[in-house]
Amino acid sequence: MELNHTCLELLKILYEQRDYIPIRTLAERMEKTERSIRYSLDLVDEFLKRKKLPFLSRKFGCGVYLEHTPEMENTLKGFLTDSTPYQYKFSTEEREAYLELCLLMGRSQYIPVMELADRLTVSYGTIAADLDNVERWFAERELTLVKKSRMGLCVQGPETKLLKTCLRRLSENISLAEYDRYLCKKPLDSKITLLILNELFNGLDIDFLRDLPKQAESVLNCVFSDESFGNLIFCLALLTQRQVSGVAGPISVPVQDKTLPLTNEYEAAAMLLDLLSKKYSSTFSPGVCYYLTTQLLCSKSIVNGQSRLGRDPIRSKRLDQVTEEIISNVEQLYHIDFGSARIDLVEHLKTHLVPTIYRIRYHRSIVNPVYDELAAKHSQLLRYTAEAVKPLEEYCNSPISDQEVSYISLYFLAAINQQHPQIIRRPQVIVACGSGYGTAQVVASQMSRLFDVDVVAVLSGRDISEMMERKDIHCDYIVSTVDLPRLPDGFYIKVNPIFTHKDYKNILQFMDARQTGDSASRYLETANNLVEIAKKYGAGNVDQLKYEFLSTLIHSSGRRDTLGIQTKNPTLKELLQPHLIRMDVSCRDWREVVAASTMALEQYGYVSDTYKSAIIRNLIDFGPGMVMFPGTLISHAAPADGCKKLGFGFMRLSHPVSFGSRTHDPVQIVFTLSVLDGSTHMNALMQLFHLLSEPSFREQLFNARTKDHILQIIHKRSIQQREELSSGSP
Repeated sequence: MELNHTCLELLKILYEQRDYIPIRTLAERMEKTERSIRYSLDLVDEFLKRKKLPFLSRKFGCGVYLEHTPEMENTLKGFLTDSTPYQYKFSTEEREAYLELCLLMGRSQYIPVMELADRLTVSYGTIAADLDNVERWFAERELTLVKKSRMGLCVQGPETKLLKTCLRRLSENISLAEYDRYLCKKPLDSKITLLILNELFNGLDIDFLRDLPKQAESVLNCVFSDESFGNLIFCLALLTQRQVSGVAGPISVPVQDKTLPLTNEYEAAAMLLDLLSKKYSSTFSPGVCYYLTTQLLCSKSIVNGQSRLGRDPIRSKRLDQVTEEIISNVEQLYHIDFGSARIDLVEHLKTHLVPTIYRIRYHRSIVNPVYDELAAKHSQLLRYTAEAVKPLEEYCNSPISDQEVSYISLYFLAAINQQHPQIIRRPQVIVACGSGYGTAQVVASQMSRLFDVDVVAVLSGRDISEMMERKDIHCDYIVSTVDLPRLPDGFYIKVNPIFTHKDYKNILQFMDARQTGDSASRYLETANNLVEIAKKYGAGNVDQLKYEFLSTLIHSSGRRDTLGIQTKNPTLKELLQPHLIRMDVSCRDWREVVAASTMALEQYGYVSDTYKSAIIRNLIDFGPGMVMFPGTLISHAAPADGCKKLGFGFMRLSHPVSFGSRTHDPVQIVFTLSVLDGSTHMNALMQLFHLLSEPSFREQLFNARTKDHILQIIHKRSIQQREELSSGSP
């Protein structure tokens, strides 16, 4: 028998632990249910039995232990560090993703089915069965899977649609950290990722491709975000593979837009294609140059020295006016004045709006990875930003998507947080970010507001890694929103871009551990002393208590969060009614899950029959981001998509269903939201998110059997939550 990804990760943890580890700890670490961990441990035992190795040792109250005999060491050491896929059993989702990407990359005109089976070490019949789902996946995207006898498979469709679909699928399956590890020739945790990247870069000079975006940065006088930098390399590799193999179709030149050749991005695109043509003796059509130009125009940057729409002074001047109007609108809505910070805010926002305008013009969608957290914690900010960007909608003659609005809101979140900066900032901090300047500025402003630090630079994760290699980093702390695999453990701390309570506590501990002697250490010492006093009087949950003391000490100046959510709105108990709960529903795939989850809401007049289609469309367009917690789907669409009454539905599946989430699959429970605006449901939603963040609460919902049991679980935990809040717990 072979090991799946979960079993392989479990075996790695047990191999490295060298002591008993509780099943609850394994479940929390891997973000799985305890039941799922026990099932996977049984599979690991079967594997060890086949290898004639000792079984896992289980001790009540202690957990699970892997005995390190010489035979175990010899067998597992090479197995767990090997990056090749020959001992790994790929899941159906992994195989389908690989098949889709191989066909989209088009490294050869036709790919025989047996060749694909050999690559994935499965039978011909298994691949043939997978292709049924793959064919449907292509059809949903208006592409055609062609099967030719004795030749193999290929995908047909408009070239721009093929490229767009492939690049989106790559970004869904490969993280920036995995890509960076691949470039550094380090082992990857996901073996299917290794196969995909090997296919993409087969026959290509990776170092040469890696240098091309840097040359584009020189021409454009900018620094791409890590995300855009990686996507540009993917794009260049994909264009080259399809051109060299001869499968690339024609790309028409947009005759209606005569401004593209006037942009610096067009100049940069032409330069990149010229370098590729000389390197690989292949000629790219003018249409490819236009396509690559739009990719560059839509790319996000951390630093941009131009902030202009091509070389058109009239349009650039109008952009200046639009930017000023948006900022003035926010000031009026919040009754604030950005003061001296306004100059920098104008420049940074204008830099962001340039690619935003091109994304809107060329219908390029974008997904903000922190959108749901922004919606939960800063709904008023999103609502005000959506109101403030009306001038931009008029300029583009098109509505602005919620995702684009959320990115713009990050600039205002950073600026508002900077209204009460700390006076003394002695330790120096560098903030690393991979998704854009706005996200980094939120972290930078929070660091400046909450700690005695001086944020000396905002850099891309790529720049930080290169500085580390040159030993050219001069700061006390590095705070990053992305993984930095090239940096030593303990050299930096990774935080959530929205800056959660947990991040705040972890940063305090990190700063104290670095022994810089800043005021955070004094706060921590004071908090520890207070905790010791409280323990004498029987106080429990001392870690939580310590955080509350720290929060009180640092916020003693009386600052308040102006973006807080009003608590007068309905509670979770009021919105989740018994008639909106369904138990043990059987569904074959994710589409059926969505349809079944809206059934009760439709029946009782909360949503129209078009609401499920809107949710399905969102999942197709933006991926499985609604799977926000392990095993949990938060299913929703916009109020305008069919919401009639405010309410939450709940559904527990009889069998888990995969949604394609890399971290939270498979789904076992679904909360379906029917909301009327951006604010009235937020109190209940925040309460729900707080509950779902606890693995024990999710486990209770997974195992519940009746509607009454569901309501009892939520009611009981909500009371505990209110007691914690009333006693000062965060």
